[in-house]
Amino acid sequence: MLTEIRAYTRLRLPVVEAHGCEITLADGRTALDLYGGHCVNTLGAGDSGLADRLARQWQKLSFTTNLLDHASRREFLEALDATLPQGGAAGWQVFCTNSGAEANENALKIACAATKRRRVVYFQGAFHGRTAAAAAVSDTKIAQWPSSPFETQKLPWGDTAAAKAAINGDTAAVILEPIQSLAGVVEPPAGFLEGLREACNQSGACLIFDDVQTGNGRLGTPWSAQHYGVTPDLFTTAKGAAAGLPIGLTVARAEVSSRIPDGLLGSTFGGGPFVLSAAAEVARRVMEPGFLRNVREASAAFRSAALRGPVERVRGAGLLLGLVLRPGLKGSAVRDALLERGVLVGTSDDPRVLRLSPPLTIAPAAAQRLASALESVEAVA
Repeated sequence: MLTEIRAYTRLRLPVVEAHGCEITLADGRTALDLYGGHCVNTLGAGDSGLADRLARQWQKLSFTTNLLDHASRREFLEALDATLPQGGAAGWQVFCTNSGAEANENALKIACAATKRRRVVYFQGAFHGRTAAAAAVSDTKIAQWPSSPFETQKLPWGDTAAAKAAINGDTAAVILEPIQSLAGVVEPPAGFLEGLREACNQSGACLIFDDVQTGNGRLGTPWSAQHYGVTPDLFTTAKGAAAGLPIGLTVARAEVSSRIPDGLLGSTFGGGPFVLSAAAEVARRVMEPGFLRNVREASAAFRSAALRGPVERVRGAGLLLGLVLRPGLKGSAVRDALLERGVLVGTSDDPRVLRLSPPLTIAPAAAQRLASALESVEAVA
């Protein structure tokens, strides 16, 4: 029988169905989903509004070539435009693909073409994807590719002085996750993002925010630029942008994208009507009255609920939270114990940090279930 190439260490219990923020496991138990498929289930599992919209779109126009325009593209552009940070008089432009790695590849390609440079600065702890250019600026345990398509320089996370010394007239781009999720939900120190913006302004380098996990309302604002008050030249997203369908978005200042040659980018499936219909629904819902307020209120509730049992402190923003465990505790063991108590959380590359990235529709009251589970885990831990 066909088997998979080894890639994932799966949990022992498979999931059989999911609704909203609840998943049903193969043994019949249910669990509160505080992981959301790595920040993917923006609207919760099986959202009825999204389901109705996709059913109508599938019947009307399921797919067409990018050589033809269609209503879903226009609706998506209008909905996304309402979410964007201030981009100056020239505004923003977007290119659609299928994943975060592709979105980052294209952001780097645009930056190198626009600046006519080939050196990229990235940071310790970074993860931007497993394709060639994205992997070249990721700080992974296992080398993903034998060589890089451009020159790279890795700098310490949060070291503004080192960044300002390294970013110069040879730098095409500086790329970073505003909050490093896989590294353990590591936040930027005060003044770090502002320092990068200043250095890029002075050198002519492009500042790229990887908003694959920090975008689409997850921080309580549409994008990390609004949360931190620092606007990049390009930003990328994927994961939650279509609430469970594959998409990648590269958003660039029009002034930057105007400097690249026509035909540099392309995608067969990116920008198809079915997926863009989902992305338009997500963008509209994020901007509905009360949606982002719920994210902020749920964030406060989960921060308070998490400070008990094996958890020493909480870091992160919005509904991307890192639970730092007491010394000597392993995140994987606490995760397994929480799942036994009906709560699903994620781990990270930091063995002491658990991650919470639930659907953004989760009710603040659900935090009490995490609190009760953590209190009962304390005896086990």
